[in-house]
Amino acid sequence: MSWSLGEIGALATKAARGSGMDWGLADEAGYAVKWLQRRQLPGVAALCRYLSWRQAGEITIWPDDTARDGHYCPIATGAAYGDGVFGDEVQFARVRTPLLLTPFIALRAANSPVCLSMGNAVFALTQDKFGFSNNDTAILMDASACQIYAASDNELPDMISIANAAIPRTPITASACIMVLNSFAKNTYAPATEASRLAGAGAGLNDND
Repeated sequence: MSWSLGEIGALATKAARGSGMDWGLADEAGYAVKWLQRRQLPGVAALCRYLSWRQAGEITIWPDDTARDGHYCPIATGAAYGDGVFGDEVQFARVRTPLLLTPFIALRAANSPVCLSMGNAVFALTQDKFGFSNNDTAILMDASACQIYAASDNELPDMISIANAAIPRTPITASACIMVLNSFAKNTYAPATEASRLAGAGAGLNDND
């Protein structure tokens, strides 16, 4: 089985909401996962890792209180950057699952490439292209210091255009992460009550289909 981008985005939003995010931030999480999967980057795995880490109880409020353990939430931080809260160039001491930052940086990159340095990996981003260099196997790192800055010509990796690429489906190899996201998403389903049944939710007192 595989999943469309629409299905993945909807699930990611519900999973983020089920983990404790408000709906606005959860929508941003869904956007980030779709952006990454559209470019065949591991957005599903990144959100799965991040929400699972948050579930461990190390941080319990949204967005992250960095004074508590020193980590920034990639969704809250990324959305704030995309909305212009920070300057064009900024550093963060530690961002959890920093791959989730990249979709929001691209929103402000326009046609002038911007780099995201995270550990040993460097992403170059525009709104319709991306590239990464140095250590591309490290893009799913758990946490890293991050720096966002204007890209210089001599450090740009080969850029990949996604304008005409076929829209990929998320493959069956992501099934384990999909199961984790589904477990979070279930928290958004309110249990039925007698009042809701009588109001028309579900079959109510009539079991006829």
